[in-house]
Amino acid sequence: MNKKTEKKLHTFSIPEVKPEGWLKRQLEIQMQGLTGRLYDIWDSVGSYSGWLGGTGENWERAPYYLDGLLPLSYYLEDEEHWKTACRFVEWTLGSQDEEGNFGPIASKEDYWSRFVMLKVLIQYYEIKKDGRVLEFFDRYFQYLYNKIPKVPMKQWSSARIGDLLYCIQWYCEQEAKGYIHDVSAKYDISSLVELLREQALDWVDIFLDFPFTRPAGYYYNWNKEYSHFAWEDYHDTMKYHANHIVNVTMGFKYPAMLSYFFDDMDYKAASLAGLANAEKYHGVASGAINGDEHLSGNNPSQGLELCSVVEYMFSLQTMLEAFGLPCFADKMERLAYNALPATITEDFMAHQYLQQANQVLVSKAERSWFNNNEESNMFGLEPNFGCCTANMHQGWPKFVKSLWYRGDESQVVSMVFAPCRLETEAEGRKICIREETEYPFREKITYHVEQASHDNLEFKIRIPQWCGSYKIYKNGKCVKEEKIREKTGDVITVTRGIHTGDILEAEFSMEIEKSYWFHNSMAVERGPLVYALDIKERWEAVKEVAGIRDYEVYPDSGWNYALEKNPSFEMSTDCVGSVPFSKEHPPIRLKTKGRRLPSWKLEANSAGTLPDSPIRPDGAEEEISLIPYGCTKLRVTQFPWYQNGDK
Repeated sequence: MNKKTEKKLHTFSIPEVKPEGWLKRQLEIQMQGLTGRLYDIWDSVGSYSGWLGGTGENWERAPYYLDGLLPLSYYLEDEEHWKTACRFVEWTLGSQDEEGNFGPIASKEDYWSRFVMLKVLIQYYEIKKDGRVLEFFDRYFQYLYNKIPKVPMKQWSSARIGDLLYCIQWYCEQEAKGYIHDVSAKYDISSLVELLREQALDWVDIFLDFPFTRPAGYYYNWNKEYSHFAWEDYHDTMKYHANHIVNVTMGFKYPAMLSYFFDDMDYKAASLAGLANAEKYHGVASGAINGDEHLSGNNPSQGLELCSVVEYMFSLQTMLEAFGLPCFADKMERLAYNALPATITEDFMAHQYLQQANQVLVSKAERSWFNNNEESNMFGLEPNFGCCTANMHQGWPKFVKSLWYRGDESQVVSMVFAPCRLETEAEGRKICIREETEYPFREKITYHVEQASHDNLEFKIRIPQWCGSYKIYKNGKCVKEEKIREKTGDVITVTRGIHTGDILEAEFSMEIEKSYWFHNSMAVERGPLVYALDIKERWEAVKEVAGIRDYEVYPDSGWNYALEKNPSFEMSTDCVGSVPFSKEHPPIRLKTKGRRLPSWKLEANSAGTLPDSPIRPDGAEEEISLIPYGCTKLRVTQFPWYQNGDK
């Protein structure tokens, strides 16, 4: 094995990028909500956790939770929650046995949950530079080298080996930087990676020759699987792990991780093929991939899991580092600014297991899910299953780490846009850049260089794929401009040399555009935001657990509208308030006209199958409003459409 690929880009460490503006407010809401309360109210991650030596849940839930809680408490300088996270870290570091394995005794033979805790420890090391973490990794990798030839990885562990390879690659980076001095001579890390590839679910093959071009329900009958086969047989009888939605979105990173260790194929092409195939056959307008536990096609009334949204975001971050392609940043923004806020309440006190792109009723009821239960699209503490309750917390904190990248020692790249501050060093000298913006709601981004003295530093920014024209200013003077550009993502050099007091500004044209989806349905977009019908919502609390309410949400206005093929819009804007993705005060509203479709009704308690467009609607046009998808909890996003004059 010859190590093939060096990273095209490098994320900065957690202490180097800090949230500001509306993004920091979003993190504060998260901490005031379930993230800050979960340890006290939910036994799965509380003081009885197996990851604190207790008798409680001992698998993935506490590591999932810490993967968000630890960086979030650091960003917010929240000492109480930082201490809570560190209790788990200290217990974990102290749990390693003589063989190198670690974690709760009751789940000691499980591999998968340990991968997640390794990711937590990476973040902890970035913040504290605690050398015990590196020694811990070395001993655990030695354990794996000795163990997995005799007890191979299977099921979840096999499907998610990409996350372990991420941790191994990180460890190799620390070794290359000279931070590791007493590496064990009892195993060879290259040989370990070879063993892991042999035992991994082959996502490269799946992505290149994609076998799941229809919903899982077309191929498999879940009730028959459940009643006839044992759990350990599911992967053979229905390729359970290969079409499980969270495995798929985690698996997106697998080719990128292999590219660091092998040079036997084009892993970038495999990554791009995986995304393209998943989007083609199972994608929806929010940027997410449908999977109501398993891949479920393009119908916007099918569900998509919250875990898959945050894991897809993290996979994109790792792929962006590996290959440097700006399209991964476009996809990350689309998820973060649409699918992520839409599936968690504004106060971060309840979430859905499944969201729908066309979601017109939230209730406990039978729906056409592949194998999720009747509570799956309710908002609450633990709808359907608790994995999302534990795992949703990583979304926004890890997004902060996705904003800035380093190309080499003389490059900084503003790749994903949100208000933040970069504090780092280049060529031994300090750099402090404050990024001021209300993006994605506004077109303008301003970079205030608060400290720098670099004549040769290359300052680069991404030009989004959706952007048709832009202007870049330095200290009030236009230095870059494209008035009509091909809509492909690019990374351009704004300036060589930045100094204290410089002000750099980017203005992107955000035109209202249309995209086409399932049954030729139409979605409305502007910049990275997707827009959805503003349905009047009536929330009803149906139960309360540990002070947390579960809700059903009913429509108090019509939802079954079609849009005219070439609609005109009246846009109004408001400030980005204390709740960035607010239903009552959305930062942008688009008014247009539509026609009701009486024949488009509820089916199986969801919006019925979309009629093929164009359609011939009855009735007069009515004024309707669209607001950002992330501000909605009931919505129609993919509309049937008509042409004026058709009858």
